[in-house]
Amino acid sequence: MSLEERFVFNLDWYDEQAAIVRKYTLNYFTTSNMIEMYDVKNSRIFLKKMEIPGLCLEDFYFGAKVTLLSRVMKVTDYGDVRTRNRFEQTRARTFAMIKPHAY
Repeated sequence: MSLEERFVFNLDWYDEQAAIVRKYTLNYFTTSNMIEMYDVKNSRIFLKKMEIPGLCLEDFYFGAKVTLLSRVMKVTDYGDVRTRNRFEQTRARTFAMIKPHAY
């Protein structure tokens, strides 16, 4: 059994017919370029491990919208500490304050 590098993301999908937000956990396997999704509310696998053409690891970051099987999913959070540490290294934060007397 080979050890694959895996990153975990939390996703939200707005179901227009039911008018609710469904929550999923996505596992992204880097060596095989495959994903697996888990339905959080129903506690079951939503999508078995499969490859999605055109999908890469750079598509997943906090706040990104990703299309998976004709569903637009929003990345709401990192699923584990390891994934957060890996992606927070490349993420930069900036704070700007414009005071009233500046304009």
